[in-house]
Amino acid sequence: MLVNSSTFYESLPDKCCSKCGEKLEELADCYYTVCYACTETTFYPLSPVYLTLNYPAVKE
Repeated sequence: MLVNSSTFYESLPDKCCSKCGEKLEELADCYYTVCYACTETTFYPLSPVYLTLNYPAVKE
């Protein structure tokens, strides 16, 4: 019996870091297996929308 493709992809387990086990963000064209913290790299987003959604303004 064939499974609907959307059901198949939704049932796949989350992608996790191979070193620490933290859940990785899934990107369409990226196949990394280690998170940024474990590789000690800094991620600079290209879109300002990412910053406004994930880092709300600090209220003083």
